[in-house]
Amino acid sequence: MSDQVDRLAIFLHLARASEMRQRMHVRDRFLVLAAVLAARSDLPRIAAYCRQRIVQHNPQHIIQRWDTVWQAAGDPDFVHFLRHIERRYPHETAEGMLSSLGLEMGRERDTYYDDEEYAASLLGVSLDDLADQFGEAS
Repeated sequence: MSDQVDRLAIFLHLARASEMRQRMHVRDRFLVLAAVLAARSDLPRIAAYCRQRIVQHNPQHIIQRWDTVWQAAGDPDFVHFLRHIERRYPHETAEGMLSSLGLEMGRERDTYYDDEEYAASLLGVSLDDLADQFGEAS
């Protein structure tokens, strides 16, 4: 598993934990980080799903200005916003937060066929649902 997919998994775990605690704005920050990592990891349907969840909760969120996370990641306004979140939740901080929740990822990725299936499971969505919403994987 790549470092980016490791980081993606951490942020997806933290997003899920935040949602369970009804901390939706915090969840959205983690989903932004996850969406960008998914886009960079060639997981466009995961990125799109994260974006969709953010916009469903907060239709005025900055990410709604762009049709895709990839487009947003190329815009200076979004990059400024992203850098702010990345400074708030650097990798070491996110790992510490995950550990404080008592979550240990171990080798959980090994039980999935690919990175997209793994990320989808952390989001609680099936690959079929992703295909229905965003088309077949390329």
